[in-house]
Amino acid sequence: MRIGKILGLLALLAAGNLLCAPSWALFDNYGLEASYCQQPTVRSTVVYIDDMMMADGQIDWATKLAAKLRATLTPGERVSVVRLSPANGQSKEYWSGCWPDYPAARKAALANQTYILQQNPVDKIADQKKYFVRDLGAAMTRIYLDSKRLPEATSITAGSPPQKQILRALASDEGRFADSATTIRAIVYSDLAENSDLGSVFQPAPADPPAYGQRLGSYLRHGVFYDYGIGQDVHGDPAFPEQARVFWNAALRSMAATVMGLGADLNVPNTLPLHAYSWPVTLAFDGQALDGRLSLLVGEDGNLVDSWLGISRLGSAAIGGTFKCAAGQDAACRLEAETASGIATSAPSELLTLRGTAKALAGKLGVRGQNTTFALKTGESDD
Repeated sequence: MRIGKILGLLALLAAGNLLCAPSWALFDNYGLEASYCQQPTVRSTVVYIDDMMMADGQIDWATKLAAKLRATLTPGERVSVVRLSPANGQSKEYWSGCWPDYPAARKAALANQTYILQQNPVDKIADQKKYFVRDLGAAMTRIYLDSKRLPEATSITAGSPPQKQILRALASDEGRFADSATTIRAIVYSDLAENSDLGSVFQPAPADPPAYGQRLGSYLRHGVFYDYGIGQDVHGDPAFPEQARVFWNAALRSMAATVMGLGADLNVPNTLPLHAYSWPVTLAFDGQALDGRLSLLVGEDGNLVDSWLGISRLGSAAIGGTFKCAAGQDAACRLEAETASGIATSAPSELLTLRGTAKALAGKLGVRGQNTTFALKTGESDD
């Protein structure tokens, strides 16, 4: 009965708003418009929510996520909300929509046009963003309400953890990555407490991590992963967060994904990517020429965000730094970057320095303070 009253009140409010709306509004639709999805974008975002972590009364994870998305989405960027169900290793998309905004140049052009019987698209943006946040919140609320338990029921004791198939749940959404030609930023809210026949974060890491991508037949290519909530509901093992990082760095790397950050807090950088570059690369390694790919997303100041280098047989790593090009066609470009983990060596990071143009670059990958370097060159840019 209470739900019926709420829905009735919403209907009355909507009708009242329509009657009080200006004349052009009679020809407009209320709600998030799909037209924003028609813009070319450099990235999409998928939000994964671990339903086994839904504790009654605990919703800070959702408010943090909504605030971070508002600060980091680019015009037209698609966002999808997906429920992960580690109990059975499945996933389900609950909602998808595109961030309602335009690049600065297009926004200025639209603002200068004349509109009859319809609102200027620029004037709609503020309301459209409210609709986006409303629909995003509704999707997260559905997941929360459908799966919430008492807080004590979500607590995990390290000595007797429940079965959790997070790897399988992520792999079940592989089609999203296989169909994408652009970077997919995956933001995961999960304790990452994998405990299944594939492996367990509660056990010592094997010397040779399993090739999970091969075992599952699933790869998360083009995916850059952030997790927050790691170990949040795990008790009895102070070493759990570090064990989980070791496990998941190896697991995601074996599935051709790139780890950007795994932690208790939502540490997603606020840099907005404006330009995307992608090249096939060749690395001279141990007398062989190994193929790979370099993907850069670049902000207004040249800083990299959600960028990565992947080499066949060696894996991939996030890279941070700058990529800057002089003005003009075929102008000189310079990449000064550092990997977040070793690719060609066992070092904790490697330096990547490339020169050339936006079409093709050449340079080296090496370790700071050491003479060991590996020649790296790109093919012609895909862009």
